[in-house]
Amino acid sequence: MGKRVFWFAIGVGLAAVVVLKGKQYYQRFTPAGVADQITRTKHSATGWLEEFFETVNESMTEREAELREATGLDG
Repeated sequence: MGKRVFWFAIGVGLAAVVVLKGKQYYQRFTPAGVADQITRTKHSATGWLEEFFETVNESMTEREAELREATGLDG
């Protein structure tokens, strides 16, 4: 009797996991879910590009100041 209860509990647990994961995948691949993924990816990429160009701009400004100081063009 104990083995049956054990395997029944395992089956119920696996069924719950399959149903919950299936629901997540279903929602993920609906048109609304795909649109949400595209929006999140766009925001992520936009943030990365903004950070990249900000870093490049800061580095250019620092290097220009170093070169002006080294060549004496600030005077």
